Amino acid sequence: MAAPEPLRPRLCRLVRGEHGYGFHLHGEKGRRGQFIRRVEPGSPAEAAALRAGDRLIEVNGVNVEGETHHQVVQRIKAVEGQTRLLVVDKETDEELRRQQLTCTEEMAQRGLPPAHDPWEPKPDWARGGSLSSEVAQKDVNGPLRELRPRLCHLQKGPQGYGFNLHSDKSRPGQYIRSVDPGSPAAHSGLRAQDRLIEVNGQNVEGLRHAEVVASIKAREDEARLLVVDPETDEHFKRLRVTPTEEHVEGPLPSPVTNGTSSAQDGSTWKRDPFQESGLHLSPTAAEAKEKVRATRVNKRAPQMDWNRKREIFSNF
Repeated sequence: MAAPEPLRPRLCRLVRGEHGYGFHLHGEKGRRGQFIRRVEPGSPAEAAALRAGDRLIEVNGVNVEGETHHQVVQRIKAVEGQTRLLVVDKETDEELRRQQLTCTEEMAQRGLPPAHDPWEPKPDWARGGSLSSEVAQKDVNGPLRELRPRLCHLQKGPQGYGFNLHSDKSRPGQYIRSVDPGSPAAHSGLRAQDRLIEVNGQNVEGLRHAEVVASIKAREDEARLLVVDPETDEHFKRLRVTPTEEHVEGPLPSPVTNGTSSAQDGSTWKRDPFQESGLHLSPTAAEAKEKVRATRVNKRAPQMDWNRKREIFSNF
C-alpha cells in the first residue's frame, strides 16, 4: 500500500486564459482569510492544481492572510496575465496551526517539518511559541539565527513607501499588513507581520494608529522603522524587555532561566531586587524608594483606544 502523500502547501502558477483564471475566491464570516470556493473544470486554475476549499496564503510572494477580500483581488490582478498563489488544504492548514508554523513557499518544496522531530526544531519555520527561549537558534543548514529587532531605513518613492500599516482589536500594537514587491519598504527589509516598535528613534507602542501614522509622515521623504518579526517579538515579551535600536547590533538580553532573566544590554527594564533575592525584609527608606522606582519603570505602556473600529489600516 502506498504511503500517504506528506502534508505541504502548494504553489500554483496560473496563466490567464480566454475566460480568466477559472476560480472563485471568497471570504467566510467567522473564518480568517480568503478561500477558493470553486474551480472551473478545464480552467487554468484546475491545471495549476488549485482546489475548492484551499485557503490562500500568498499572492505573488506576498502574504495576504491579513488583507481584505478587495485587497487580495487587486493583488491578483496586479500582475497581468499570470499569478502565483500559495495555498493550503484543510488538513495542511490544521497541521500548520497545530505546530504553530508560518506557511512559506519553501515549505511547498521541502514539506512541513516532522511533528515530533528527534533533533532540534527548524526555527526558520516555527513561530516563537514552539521554540526554545535561546537568543540564538540553529538554522536548517547549521548557522545560528539571533532573535534581533531590525532597523529599516525607507526612502519614499514615486508611489510612497509601499507598505500597509494596520491594527486590530485582537492584539495591541501596529503591524505591517503587506509590503509591495519592489517597493522602498521591500528593499529596506520590512516584512508582512512585523510589529512596529519605533519610528525615527521614538517608541510608538503606546500610541494610537493615527499618532503612529503622523510620526511616519513627520519626515517628508524618509522614515526609520524599528520592527520585530513574530518570533523575536515573542522572545522579547518573554524576557519583559522592550526592543531598542541598541539590540539591532549590540548585546542581547539573556534568555529566561528558572523563571528569571538578566538584561545584558543595560536596558531600562529592571527587576524587583526584593523579589529576586527571595528575602522578605523590612526595607530601608532607600530600598523602598528603589522598589517603587523599579515598579514604575516596569509598567506597561497605556492601552490603545479600541472604541473606534475593530480594525484600522493605512497605506504608505
